[in-house]
Amino acid sequence: MKDNSRPDPFSTSKLVCPTCGVAFRFEETVTPPFCSNRCQLIDLGRWLDEEIGVPFEGEPGETPVEYRDVDDDVSSDASSGGRNTGGESTGIQDL
Repeated sequence: MKDNSRPDPFSTSKLVCPTCGVAFRFEETVTPPFCSNRCQLIDLGRWLDEEIGVPFEGEPGETPVEYRDVDDDVSSDASSGGRNTGGESTGIQDL
């Protein structure tokens, strides 16, 4: 037996198009969550032009950014006086 106490959220729900902001019903479009094919293509263009994108979290095996300890990075710079002591070139000349 089907439970009719909870309505289907997509049957009459209004969505807001993330591209143009127009409110529309889910069943009125073939391109959800967009109100039209035009808005879907505009969004795709933004991704392809790299106006929007997924944040880069680093290479596999690296410590995720949210778990890195900022104090460790600062203390290692402070102990060397802010200078590169490893013999590697930083590309910046000392003045």
